[in-house]
Amino acid sequence: MRDLKNKLTSGKNTKNNQGRRGKSFGYQVLGFGSGGVAPKPLSALSILVLAGGGGGRGFGGTANGGGGGGGMRILTCQTAEYTGVGSMPVVIGSGGAGGAAPPRDGCNGGNTTFNCLSATGGGQGTAAGGSGGGSGHQGTGGSGNAGGFSPPEGADGGSSGSGCYAGSGGGGGGASGTTGSAGGSGTSAGGGGSGGPGSPVAPAFGPSQPFYGDDGAAFAGGGAGSGYNVFSSAGTGGTGGGGNYRAAGDTGKGGGGGAGDAPACTGVAGGAGSDGRVFVRVPDANPYTISVTPGTNTVVPQPDGSVIANFTVSGCFIVE
Repeated sequence: MRDLKNKLTSGKNTKNNQGRRGKSFGYQVLGFGSGGVAPKPLSALSILVLAGGGGGRGFGGTANGGGGGGGMRILTCQTAEYTGVGSMPVVIGSGGAGGAAPPRDGCNGGNTTFNCLSATGGGQGTAAGGSGGGSGHQGTGGSGNAGGFSPPEGADGGSSGSGCYAGSGGGGGGASGTTGSAGGSGTSAGGGGSGGPGSPVAPAFGPSQPFYGDDGAAFAGGGAGSGYNVFSSAGTGGTGGGGNYRAAGDTGKGGGGGAGDAPACTGVAGGAGSDGRVFVRVPDANPYTISVTPGTNTVVPQPDGSVIANFTVSGCFIVE
């Protein structure tokens, strides 16, 4: 087993040279270097691209929908080609703001990209997105998989219950996550639906990592929907960082924000969605030095000799 720990660099003062483009990942990706040097493959990569979660709708009204989890894509057995020093740009999508004063709409989450790979931000309460936002009172949840990917990047938001006292739906979960729960009907105050659970990254990146954060290895949970014109009957956030009623999604999990609501004459803002992430796992079989910029991001050696680049902010993935 080759020890890659001594091959890691901080990425500071590294010159990034962008050259010709080459085909990889099933997409157009950058190749690097010049002067007739034969490209070398960086192979068997596992990549997570997770967008920012949508904000919960909020502030007054009868019942508001939870934000959808950020679009989440896990790609395995990927290959890139490099000559010399290569740098791939990473853009981390921000979580969407929760809705405040009327018209109470929140904001969709931001898209995340790893070079030419992308995932779509989660929908704010009621809207389409990577995962759809939950519906408002007597409505239909927003649709997921806005990027049209196969397999899908996220699920639909939950719809409202039926009847005059219907609660709102929870936001959908990312990737193989599930549709947010529908709001209840009730005879006087239907409860809000819970956010759809998100999806695990453990099959590709390992079951126990220090940088997974809350909810273990699950990401992109949907935000909670609110009950009909009442404080006490809201849903809960979906596993994987979804926000509870009035609460933001868990930090760095791509979760949707919970709906904010109160009796119609007052108001509480919806919770914000949380920012997205990028993971890149490089197996031990690749004889290259891996580094990242800026220093907020990390390269984490694994027991099997592989390394995982963990991006929480926008930067660059560098190979040399």
